[in-house]
Amino acid sequence: MHMDITGLLSGSGYGSIAFICCLIVLEELGVPMPMAPGDLLLVLAGAAIATGRVNPLVVVAATYVSAVGGAITGREIFGRLGTAALPRIAAFLHAGKRVDTLAARLRRGGAPAVFFGRITPGFRVVTTEVSGLISIPRRTFVKGLLPAVAIYQAVFMGLGAWLGRAAWSTIEHYAPRPGEVLVLLALVVAATLVAHVLAKRIRAAAPKRRQIMEAEV
Repeated sequence: MHMDITGLLSGSGYGSIAFICCLIVLEELGVPMPMAPGDLLLVLAGAAIATGRVNPLVVVAATYVSAVGGAITGREIFGRLGTAALPRIAAFLHAGKRVDTLAARLRRGGAPAVFFGRITPGFRVVTTEVSGLISIPRRTFVKGLLPAVAIYQAVFMGLGAWLGRAAWSTIEHYAPRPGEVLVLLALVVAATLVAHVLAKRIRAAAPKRRQIMEAEV
């Protein structure tokens, strides 16, 4: 069943914040979250602050760490696939041209390009994935990631805090069911295993392709 909004408002709210943080991590890992996108989750966290039932510093810190930790982990997962997997993933996402453009922008722009990609709705998670696929240096990625997450979080959590209790009734029907969360967790595990297998195959196939090219020359 959906989250009990009345219970969240009358309780401490920390259980709901932990739930929100888990969903944020899942999204940052690349799991599609159409029923609870990150900006909606941040609005919800801001609304929880407005109720006065949670410590604002705890909520801000928890959501920030969840987003940053999830994004860094997501970059590492996609980094295992490598550049060779970029065309396949772009085709799978039906966004070949968009992904190619983003990849070129990240290669040229470094940390500023990561920053602008991460504050652009619709490009946040894709920026993380492409950064891993094209092996953007970790330090460069983190330098762009940290301020971007802070700004994005401030905007949407601020909106939730401003709307207050009214935000709960507006987004209540978007709350994911527990069963959906379990499915998402299973998808994360499966995606990690698939990424590991694909990375091994791509690395194993690379020497063979070089040998064929050298033989043709």
